[in-house]
Amino acid sequence: MKVAVAQFSPVLGDKQENIKKIIRFLKEAKRQAAEIVVFPELALTGYSIGERLPLMAETREGDSLKTIALYCKSLQIHALISFPEEEEGRYYISSTLIDENGLIVGVYRKTHLFHAETNYFTRGEGWPVFQTKFGKVGAMICYDLEFPEVSRLLRLNGADIILVNTANMVPYEKHQHVYMQSRAMENEVPVVICNRTGKEGELDFFGHSMAVNNEGEILFKLDSEEGIRTIDIQMDEERDPKLAYTSNLHSLVKKRLTHLI
Repeated sequence: MKVAVAQFSPVLGDKQENIKKIIRFLKEAKRQAAEIVVFPELALTGYSIGERLPLMAETREGDSLKTIALYCKSLQIHALISFPEEEEGRYYISSTLIDENGLIVGVYRKTHLFHAETNYFTRGEGWPVFQTKFGKVGAMICYDLEFPEVSRLLRLNGADIILVNTANMVPYEKHQHVYMQSRAMENEVPVVICNRTGKEGELDFFGHSMAVNNEGEILFKLDSEEGIRTIDIQMDEERDPKLAYTSNLHSLVKKRLTHLI
């Protein structure tokens, strides 16, 4: 599967400008022959929306996602978009996978909220895996990456690849790199992360979007500037025979010593 990461700095609170950027990156990804594009966490609105959340949030049937879906259909490309989702008066940091027909394949809601996010957002429940023509795609959002249970559950649910939307800031560059490689190695699954750039107040987002294979080897890493990169991920790449248990989900479940926790 040819995966692109669209690393950019969303304009805080300006959905129309961010949609323009998203469309521009979708078009560039198509020129690079990408089949799916991963965007940063809260790419639609920017990160620090705070008290403006009720004005910024949308349902998954909202106008912004409809516009992006139309371009996915016209370009025949998938997109993993993170946005503030509203449902029945509650708000979630969500990630939706839109397919090449402009249809929503599924939505994941961030389960591990970081610090002040808990003041505005509700924690999601469940770790769905999205069936695509390329294989089964698992999604995580930023802070989820720091908890090994999330990627393990996605793998147990059959994920062939894990895609991550993030808004990770200084000084956590090293953490992002190490966690990402660890999650890939632990589960013998490729991981692709798209982090944002730019600043919002005192928050300095460092970028460094990257991809690692199922052995945790870095395939590429961007710098801190806006940009897009496409790579062909081999999801069926031969796995280390010593870690063959990760391909046998029954064996993996059986060997977990959860009673020790």
